[in-house]
Amino acid sequence: MIPEKFKNYYLGTNNLFFPKYEFVVKLSFPRVFVRFIRTEGYYANFEKFFKSVAEVQYLDGIKPPEVEEQLILSEIWDFLTMVKSPTEDDFLSDNTP
Repeated sequence: MIPEKFKNYYLGTNNLFFPKYEFVVKLSFPRVFVRFIRTEGYYANFEKFFKSVAEVQYLDGIKPPEVEEQLILSEIWDFLTMVKSPTEDDFLSDNTP
């Protein structure tokens, strides 16, 4: 079963202006847009993903404290891991307590 928290996350591209990047839009609060460099295996390691982040925009204009921002980026990485995983079962077996 896919975690309900990912219902408001969207993965996309803008190949006209940012051909080497992908982005995630999170529409649940706090709403955020995160653009990152598209690299092979970026979702396999949080540090690699974090280093690939090029832009973070909070759509409500309010940046949360750094600790909360790290949690948001971690959730986005979890979302990408699930989306990019060869199978949903791979994600769930690695992330179920």
